[in-house]
Amino acid sequence: MKETIEMSEGNKSPDKLPRRGFLKAAVIGGLGLGGAVYSGWKVLEGLGLRISQDSLSQELQQLAESPTPTPFQPRESTPTLSAGEVQTTPEPSPTPEFVHDWLFAGADFSDSAHQIDMMITLTDSSQLLVPAFTPLSWRDGLLEAGEFAPERNTGLTYLDEDRRKILNLHSGRLGPLHTGFTMWDVQLAIETNPETGNRINPREAEEKLRSQFVGSEWAIEQTSTSHARCVAAVRVPPSLVYESTRHVYEQTDSSGIVTSEGIIPWLAENFPDTGFSEIVDDPHVLVIKFCGRILSGEHEETRIASPYQQARFFLALKEA
Repeated sequence: MKETIEMSEGNKSPDKLPRRGFLKAAVIGGLGLGGAVYSGWKVLEGLGLRISQDSLSQELQQLAESPTPTPFQPRESTPTLSAGEVQTTPEPSPTPEFVHDWLFAGADFSDSAHQIDMMITLTDSSQLLVPAFTPLSWRDGLLEAGEFAPERNTGLTYLDEDRRKILNLHSGRLGPLHTGFTMWDVQLAIETNPETGNRINPREAEEKLRSQFVGSEWAIEQTSTSHARCVAAVRVPPSLVYESTRHVYEQTDSSGIVTSEGIIPWLAENFPDTGFSEIVDDPHVLVIKFCGRILSGEHEETRIASPYQQARFFLALKEA
């Protein structure tokens, strides 16, 4: 969506004004300019062109507050012995093959010094660039330290309850002169009509995800280039976005009973025709998450503070 801000050149002033007239015009003009700037800023905010500085932070805080194992911890149970039971030494087992939980398609999504960029080839052969970002892995204190602030150009990955990688990337932009954050071009491709630049309606966006993004090919480059394929894609609308923020990570009670499912099972249950129901038990996926705006005909979710965070996109990739 190309947007420009133009200065009106109509009603040009004469070469000279009386001093009193000049001062009066300056005061009125200053007030008018200030009001216009404020109004324009609010319009941009309402259009979702200003990103909140705590984008995704509230959701990710659930990882620190979760009573379940952290994203780095596999689920383990310690067997208990009943009275009189003798513990036997287990038979030796083969040494399991080491698996790097943060690797996907040859790229390291942990705290790597090497940036990652991606080139998406949609099913209609058009291409979108996800520009280079610095990968981070979740750890306590990371958000408070500002490491995932939008201007840091980072991508934050955590492991879900089944050790699947969930990559959080920033989208949107600060204003018309800003080139946009990491997923801005992808966001525009989904949300807008390419000919007019206007935002489309939700059904059209869902059709784009289904027909152009599912099946798209991704070239992922870090120290080398590898390939993946998009197997699931969904937009969570404003009516469900608040609920989605409650499912960042699986929650269990003190007895181990699941009280709140993680994001992939939640997507599979609520959006069964988007491909997520086919990967709900698949451990070998990378899910990319980013924010979106209200589309034509939708109503704002008032429990979400930022107009820019009114929707969520989830794209699931599998290695090619």
